[in-house]
Amino acid sequence: MRRLVPAFLALLLFFLVLYLGVQKREAEVRELKGTLTGQPAPNFTLKTADGKEVSLKDFKGKVVLINFWATWCPPCREELPLFEKIYEKYKDKGFVILAINTDPENLKDFMKDFGVKLTFPILIGDDKILDLYPVRGLPTSFLIDREGKIVKVRLGIYRDLEEDLRKLL
Repeated sequence: MRRLVPAFLALLLFFLVLYLGVQKREAEVRELKGTLTGQPAPNFTLKTADGKEVSLKDFKGKVVLINFWATWCPPCREELPLFEKIYEKYKDKGFVILAINTDPENLKDFMKDFGVKLTFPILIGDDKILDLYPVRGLPTSFLIDREGKIVKVRLGIYRDLEEDLRKLL
C-alpha cells in the first residue's frame, strides 16, 4: 500500500501538469485568434522550391489560405490532399492556397514521394514569416478575405475550410 501512494501522487501530478499545459496552449490560441482576426494580413515575399518569388500582395482581391506545415507532421500530411481537392474546385472562383513549408531540407524528397500532386504554391518559410504570422503548432492556417483581412485562424486540420469558403466566394 505504501508503494501505491507515491505512484498515485506521481500520476496525479503528471495529469495536472498535462492539463495545465493544454489550458495554456488553448489560451495562447484564443489570444492569437483574437489579436489577428479582422486585421489586415501582413504582406510577405517567399520563394518556391525552384526559386520563384511569390508575394501575398500578388493575390489582392482573392480569397487566400496561408497554411504553415512541415513534412514530418502527420496532420499536415493528412490535410494537404484535402486542400488540393478544395483548391481544384474553387481556384477559378478566386481562391488561392499558399502552403508555407517550415522544413525545407526535406521538401524535395517529400514532394517526390508524397503520392499526391499539389498544384498550389509551396513556399519556403523563414524566420521573418514566423514573426509576421505567429504559429503555435502545425498545421496552422490563416484564411484571408478579398479585402486582405484575416477572417479565421485555424490550428490543426482545417476540416471546415470548404464551408468557410462558401461564405467568402
